[in-house]
Amino acid sequence: MAQSGKEFEADVLVIGGGAGGLWSALSARRHLPCGRVILADARMVGRTGHAAFSNAWMVAVTPEDDLQACVRDIVVGNEWIADQELIREVLSLSYGQLLDMEKMGLVFAKEDGNFLRCPTRGLRVTKVLKPDGGGLEYCWKLRKAVERESVDIVERVFITDLLRGEDGMVCGAVGLDGRTGEFTIIRAKSTVLATNSVTFRAGFVRDLTGTGSLLAYRAGAVLTNAEFGYLRPGTPKFYFEGITFAIQDGAKFVNAHGEPFMGEHEPDWADVQVISKAMVMEKKSGKAPIYLDMSLMPEDKRGDYLHSSVAWMEFFYKKLGDRARIDMFGKTEYYPLYQMSKIAVKTDSQCRSSVPGLYAAGLVQASCATHFAGFHIGACNGTGWIAGRSAAMFARESEGATVNENTLRSLKSGVESGFGNDRKIREDDLLMELQKLIFRYDVSILKSEERMTDALKELEGIKEKCQKAKAENAHGFVRLKETECMIDTARMVFEASKVRRESRLGHIREDYPDRDDARWLKWVLIKEQEGWPLIWTEPIATPLVPLED
Repeated sequence: MAQSGKEFEADVLVIGGGAGGLWSALSARRHLPCGRVILADARMVGRTGHAAFSNAWMVAVTPEDDLQACVRDIVVGNEWIADQELIREVLSLSYGQLLDMEKMGLVFAKEDGNFLRCPTRGLRVTKVLKPDGGGLEYCWKLRKAVERESVDIVERVFITDLLRGEDGMVCGAVGLDGRTGEFTIIRAKSTVLATNSVTFRAGFVRDLTGTGSLLAYRAGAVLTNAEFGYLRPGTPKFYFEGITFAIQDGAKFVNAHGEPFMGEHEPDWADVQVISKAMVMEKKSGKAPIYLDMSLMPEDKRGDYLHSSVAWMEFFYKKLGDRARIDMFGKTEYYPLYQMSKIAVKTDSQCRSSVPGLYAAGLVQASCATHFAGFHIGACNGTGWIAGRSAAMFARESEGATVNENTLRSLKSGVESGFGNDRKIREDDLLMELQKLIFRYDVSILKSEERMTDALKELEGIKEKCQKAKAENAHGFVRLKETECMIDTARMVFEASKVRRESRLGHIREDYPDRDDARWLKWVLIKEQEGWPLIWTEPIATPLVPLED
């Protein structure tokens, strides 16, 4: 049962303690030096989200680079499903943020005084670099920076709802302390969501449950990109980062006949999504199983793949010892995997949502439909800075909104209704049912109208069970609410996938196999209407990178 508990007030509230949230909080504080900024997360700030568990490769466009060429790189790589003006702003900020990170104490490799950067998969011009210590060091140094600038950190509070004033403006949030069960209210003049994507608890970062996009949706904001998934090759034998680098060093994907097939698609520097789509086509033509043959790599190249600046991966390699070398450098069966949904909040180029007082940053903000190695964190850095700046400017001019006390009582009652002693339905069982549906190859990867319709019917049964489920304690409540969020997201994934009748990026329609720019250079937009997703489309503007003939 939720206990009456804590209440906070701020000028700017940032929800999400990963890279996007940390940059949002830092930006808000610097643009509102006399105001109060609160950074809240359901877990530990600086030790949550995608960035902390990565190498922290990030895009950096330096003064000697061609900014327009880099913008074009990202737009073309997204097959034009991108906010071109926002991408330009993100890239133009990257060098200044890089210098700022050095001042925070992060160390980047240099040569003759210049940052050492390298190409990255899927991009032809744009280059990336990473700090010493990888993602853990990166996020912790950012946390220390926001602490030094007097941002207040509120941890272990799971946000259940955004607060809306009587005029409809978002003015904070309410939630539950994940340890004590206390009902928590955070009032704010403006709010930034920076809570990442939805992985359906797959992949190496299992806490990316995408609650932010659903918080925005339930507050009246518009979402987009639900039909797009981030696809990557994977194997259940081990988790391996660096597939495209391995290909550069001689590894090859081969089909059941031993034939290398990537040359038919993109032979040199393919993004993992391109590789995944090629694997789908090989499987469809009856040439599965698919293998990654790393036995073709020269011996002198292999040692580089048995170490990582990602702490958990380095532990993994040490634990496996010689076994890692045996397993990795053989011929291993691989599968195309649906790693996460790209559903996100649609904003303008200043990261403002369609609801006053609400902003979005990081991967919960829809700058584009897919991200490349390095642009994941690059987008978090840039949109974080922009969203924090916009939220600070709004808070500076706003007097705040009045929240009806009946609204607060209703929200608290809604939290309390999620608790009970009836354990006939367990949150982990619901999650397993959802995963068995969302990760089906013929549902999440190779889609069709008929299968999407059937999936929606099956999903309704899971949703009904979820509505009856109760939690024994605060931990179970958080798990249950995250599962509920993922179920609602899955419905939007299926609905949006039915609407987009073409194949593009990680959205592959068996019944519409070709990309169709004439009809589908559009955002598929979603908004809640009477408890159901209302879906429509709008053309995508191309002011900086016109569509190629």
